[in-house]
Amino acid sequence: MASLLKKPASLISGAASAITNTATSVVTTTASAVTTTASTAVSGGLNLQLVPQLQLNPFNVADDLISKNIIGIHDAQAVRQDVDSLFNVVSNIVRSSTNIAGSLDLKQVKSVDVVEDTVVPQSALRPSYTLLKEIACQMTCHSFNTSNAHESVVGILEKLKSYTWDAKAVIALTAFALDYGETWRLTLTQAATKKDNNALELHVFRLAEDEKKVSPSDSDLISTLVDRTLQLINGIITLERFIANKSYTPKDLPALFKAPRDLYTYWAILSLLACANHLSQLEWNVKSEVVGRLKIVLTQLNADLDEIKRQKEALEDSIWRFDVFRIPSGIVELLKALIFPKDVKQLDIVNNITNELVTLDELKTKNFFLFISGLENIEDEIWSLKAIYDSITKDKDKNDYKILWVPVVENWTNEAKEKFEHLKSSMPWYVVQYFSLIKGYKPLQEEWNYTGKPILVAVDALGKVTNQNALHLIFVWGISAFPFGYEDEKRVSQHWNWFWIEAFKINVDIQKWVSQENGYIFFYGGTDITWTQRFGNLIDAIKKDPIIKQTETYIEHFNLAKVDITTQTKFWCNINNSFLGKTQKVDFNLDSTLKDIQTLLSMRTEKGWALVSKGRNVFLIEFNEVMMSVVEGFENWRTGISASISFDIAFKDYYDVVRGTVPRHCRHFELENIRSGVPAAFECTDPSCGLKMEIESVKYKCCHGMHYDEHATENGLVPIAAGPFAGTTDQYVSTPGSKNKFTP
Repeated sequence: MASLLKKPASLISGAASAITNTATSVVTTTASAVTTTASTAVSGGLNLQLVPQLQLNPFNVADDLISKNIIGIHDAQAVRQDVDSLFNVVSNIVRSSTNIAGSLDLKQVKSVDVVEDTVVPQSALRPSYTLLKEIACQMTCHSFNTSNAHESVVGILEKLKSYTWDAKAVIALTAFALDYGETWRLTLTQAATKKDNNALELHVFRLAEDEKKVSPSDSDLISTLVDRTLQLINGIITLERFIANKSYTPKDLPALFKAPRDLYTYWAILSLLACANHLSQLEWNVKSEVVGRLKIVLTQLNADLDEIKRQKEALEDSIWRFDVFRIPSGIVELLKALIFPKDVKQLDIVNNITNELVTLDELKTKNFFLFISGLENIEDEIWSLKAIYDSITKDKDKNDYKILWVPVVENWTNEAKEKFEHLKSSMPWYVVQYFSLIKGYKPLQEEWNYTGKPILVAVDALGKVTNQNALHLIFVWGISAFPFGYEDEKRVSQHWNWFWIEAFKINVDIQKWVSQENGYIFFYGGTDITWTQRFGNLIDAIKKDPIIKQTETYIEHFNLAKVDITTQTKFWCNINNSFLGKTQKVDFNLDSTLKDIQTLLSMRTEKGWALVSKGRNVFLIEFNEVMMSVVEGFENWRTGISASISFDIAFKDYYDVVRGTVPRHCRHFELENIRSGVPAAFECTDPSCGLKMEIESVKYKCCHGMHYDEHATENGLVPIAAGPFAGTTDQYVSTPGSKNKFTP
């Protein structure tokens, strides 16, 4: 070798000739292959408007034109391999070589052999050494300029057709590292030692060039090119890694599938070509142009990666919210998933009475009725919920239930905020004060079927949904359906079935009446025919009132006293049998239906009584004095009926006022045709009484106010005040012509 180096001129000349011939052969072969590929792409139906390779300048054409010219030399079915291991090794080699320019720390240099020995996983990318040398030769064995840049990149892509985009870039980087690290090490070693040695002569022999000094500016430019290229390749690997994750779809991460991986790979290889020719006559402005273009490409890549990251985080957030909706671990977590960011510490939920934030500890122990709505046309719902709020507030057993308004607004304008404050002022319950579209809007739509119309979701303290929409239940049944779960809906819907089955038998029109939306039915009777006739006339007058017509309130009434005595007897007999059937249960006293039947049976021998229902929901049943006073006083409460206050609410409000002014009525009922054992005792059905009903034979009575003697007046009835022994079995009342009857 020493003798050979004494004649560098002739040896260099021969080496140069050999390298030139090799480069020419490679370029010719590459150009031929590219032309063939382009022709094949067109004939294969891709219909691409290709530009001849020698005429395409990547620095002054649109990106989509470059994409069209390289798409035909990529196998879309290429199998992904582990590129990370090879990239980590090669990038460290390249970075170490680049760092020499600044530090001349030769200890950081790694030989190319590390690439072969380190990449050991079976699935790892391991390109053949022959392939690497062929690509390395294309990078270093011919000049690089704007006129042949595209042709050179296409030549390398041709060799890498069967690889994924990230594998193409990493293989090109590996080929580049074969010469790059060694070339810089030899050059910088010479600069450091400042004397002729074999290393420099070997370097000159390899490149068939004269010794050139590496200027600081050229070194900085190449370092910048290398650094940006490594960033670009790392980004390509990241994109391909996401693509390889089959759990992501274009719908999940649209930015990922729109990212131009082909263009990023194209510019990475073009940059490597520019770096590989760092000791050639590549003009400074061409190098600068590559650096400038890489800056643009990296900016786009980083924007793509940022958007993908944002979409990925949004996807993970959405998955978390859907999971919580389906399997919640508590009410607080459910509220977070429905409304707030995942990492929120304080939930912006205000107690509208105290105007203070509700603490997490308080929320954890409550069951909620989530009133979810927009800001428009929710007045009816607010009024209905106020009745529920009043009921659960007054009842200590219902203190663990709270109403929470969750406004759903996409654009919180100043006008929307003003509307919010106005609606909020009419709500005495909890309110979400979060002026952004709720974060769980998508699962709200898909899991709870929210379409923009108000819903009321019943949720327990564990976050379990007991009813996805209880509004209809509240509109029809009111507080009687509390706590508005699915079982409660089933309970109340069947609650008065025993009554309607018998009512439909008497008059088939009743079945049509109860099916009317916003329809009310008065079913009444009594022993006083005059009372029942007057009551019916008053209902007819109410039906004709302008307010009733304006609010489209549907009212019908039926007088049981008008049907023949046989039909009446059969009706009461069937109600009696329904009662006896339910008493056969061991826990019959827990059956609320039994109490309703008992209440109706208590009306049988009364002067007058009325049952009022909204559809199938019987919300009121009462004796003559109270009911007559309510309908007679219609002028006092008719103005309370409006679009926001329904007929039943106005009726019930006035009823509550009247009931407090009328003496309480004794309750009694009789059982007939008993064929089995008689229950020991029943409680009075009047909620304000609570006394046990004493038994006289099979007649049950409880006197907590007034009772009526049937034979004392011309109407057959006289009120008798309860005596000092009310509720006992030792007081009797006798009237002329009557049988002795027990009157507690």
